[in-house]
Amino acid sequence: MENLRPTSSETHSVQIPETAISNKAPVPQFDLEDFYCILQNEPNDSLMALELARRLTRRGRREEALKILKSVVRMDYRFETILALANLEYQMDLIDPAFTHFQEALLIAPETSEEFFELFKNLGNIFMRKGDLDSAEDSYNKAFRIQPNSDALRVNLGTLYIQKHKWDEALTHFREALELNSKNDKAWVGLALGHRVKGDWELAWGNIEAALEYNPLNEVALSLAVDWGAKEGREFRTLEMIREFLISGGWNEDMSLAFAWLSWRRGDKDIAVIELERLLAVNPGNGRALSLANEMRQAS
Repeated sequence: MENLRPTSSETHSVQIPETAISNKAPVPQFDLEDFYCILQNEPNDSLMALELARRLTRRGRREEALKILKSVVRMDYRFETILALANLEYQMDLIDPAFTHFQEALLIAPETSEEFFELFKNLGNIFMRKGDLDSAEDSYNKAFRIQPNSDALRVNLGTLYIQKHKWDEALTHFREALELNSKNDKAWVGLALGHRVKGDWELAWGNIEAALEYNPLNEVALSLAVDWGAKEGREFRTLEMIREFLISGGWNEDMSLAFAWLSWRRGDKDIAVIELERLLAVNPGNGRALSLANEMRQAS
């Protein structure tokens, strides 16, 4: 294996007992420096390398982990190592290499594996992004046969059927996701979209309220609330939702601008000015923010 050394001084001990990726043999409670030292002496120890990559990933050091996993695959090409590489690439949004490695993993997969559910689910997600809805459906169904009680997979299936314009099937999956986990905010959003298409506007709005109750940082739900609220005279309720989003630590330029505009309409000019100043400090060239600031000055 390459001479891989830590790029950070973060080498303190991890005290939580863990197991190797194979889930068969316990790994001693080494710190990161220990793992690097072992691999200097035993460069072909793929289990140690896999464990080091996993711990680096958990600490957010994905580039280091990716370098290690690529080296692992070159010296120990098997289902577990290819799948570990594919999963990390998927997490890093490296979709094309992840797709290739997921497919390679399937070619050499054992007859059964605990990893098959996530593998097929992730493949389904990639097919969705590529616009291959039939292949996505096939992958999701394979994952469903392995683990039918996954609320996340039900949401994925619901989203797939939205793309296929099969709204009844989509609604069924979103409802079943909520039966499994009533706090799944993505399922509430999917349900809202389905009810909106069917003309159940009040029900759709209630679904958005539920989504944001469980996750005030759900930007898709909030964007729908801003759009629908403006059309349905719910602007001030939308303002409260955006405020909760901002209080909870969320921020993006569109929501910041909407908050400033709605605050100004409500008569809270000082709050609107402060939010616009914050937005323009991040992006001085935001044309809509500059236009609103100019409009507010002229109205003074």
